[in-house]
Amino acid sequence: MTKEIAPRETGRLLRLAVPVIFTQVGNMLMGLVDTMVVGQYSSLALAGVAAGNSIFYTVAMIGIGYLGAMDPIVAQSHGAREPKQALQCLATALQQALLFCLVATPLLLFIAAHLDWTGATPDVAAAAQPFLRTMAYGLPPLMIFQVLQRYWQGMEIVLPFTLIMILSNGINYVFALAFVQGRWGFPAMGAEGAAWATFIVRTVSVTAAVIYTVQVWKRRPYYRPNPLRLRPLLKQFQRVMHQRLFRLGLPASMQMGLEVCAFSLTTLLIARLGAQMLATHQIVLNIASFAFMFPLGLSAATATRVGYHMGRKDGPQALRTSWLGIVIGTLMMASSALILYAIPNQLLRLFTQDPAVIQLGVSIIFLCSLFQIFDGVQVVSAGALRGLGDTKTALYANLLAHWGLGLPTGFALCFWLDKGLWGLWVGLALGLFFTAVFNTYAILRKRLT
Repeated sequence: MTKEIAPRETGRLLRLAVPVIFTQVGNMLMGLVDTMVVGQYSSLALAGVAAGNSIFYTVAMIGIGYLGAMDPIVAQSHGAREPKQALQCLATALQQALLFCLVATPLLLFIAAHLDWTGATPDVAAAAQPFLRTMAYGLPPLMIFQVLQRYWQGMEIVLPFTLIMILSNGINYVFALAFVQGRWGFPAMGAEGAAWATFIVRTVSVTAAVIYTVQVWKRRPYYRPNPLRLRPLLKQFQRVMHQRLFRLGLPASMQMGLEVCAFSLTTLLIARLGAQMLATHQIVLNIASFAFMFPLGLSAATATRVGYHMGRKDGPQALRTSWLGIVIGTLMMASSALILYAIPNQLLRLFTQDPAVIQLGVSIIFLCSLFQIFDGVQVVSAGALRGLGDTKTALYANLLAHWGLGLPTGFALCFWLDKGLWGLWVGLALGLFFTAVFNTYAILRKRLT
């Protein structure tokens, strides 16, 4: 990257990335607050949240991953100054997201009614069942919000969604205290209360996102070119756009689903080890996931900027921006690794005072500190590939790294060599390492003009 271009592109990438990161952190903070509030209520309720979330997000992230196809389409449309195509993408994505909810919501309700099939202990299954059932009702507002967020993100407008997240976190904290612990005269519902708080917040969030979108369209006609309107588009079947979203979205969906499923399968395996092991895993996973939100936000911004340059037919600049994102992600996660290594006890005590959970959690956090950089590189490189219009490479890398190498290693260490929770986390770390290697090698081989 030339000296004239590098500072300018770095500035634009960071201006886009910082609000996106705060939005992702806001999403994660809601889960962290739930974990803290539920953890102070009881370890069993926390185990129920862990088991329920592992199933819910395995299903939900398949749909959210599919919406990753919007990133290159909207960003390239923005770069080419074709807002009509971006609006067609929005309408088509809304149609497909609602269709996904029609299938996924009944599936989640069915799983909630048969949690004993997962092999979880009876007490954990009893705590997780009402939690998962309530979370299923919140899937449609979650998906609609994601569609709107990705549309405006592709247009490089992200700050309003950051503000929505800030508002949502305040609401979530109040309702979590009320419904989980029974504050202010409300009944204490434990794990189920956390799910109801999440449902209320998602409803408020999507309402705010819709209101913002309508207001922008009224005031800024560029984003809704005449005579095009969203309502007629929603009634139409845009065959070409459906095919384009499907072609890009299916590999992205499978990649996201496989990655989340790897972590969720690990959680369900740990459920067989008892509530204390599962509670420890949930706390450490929340800490690691919070750190992951920073490169995840950078990944989304990188996908948008890379897609923007592709829309302007500037392949070399798109590749330079890909590497710029990876470098920033590496520095970001190096800082995260130092924090996790330096203060593991203090981090764990934010969630629990159980000495056994803290003792076990310290060794797992040490593993997290070792794979932070690789976790950042793999997600930013996946975003760069998505911006380039390549969603298949990340799928193949994830399939081989997690399912071919990481999970079998973790399973063997845990159950054959009796390494317990530590062994399963070693497997997760190996999967992230090899995913980072495969993704970056794929970008290195790209040749664009």
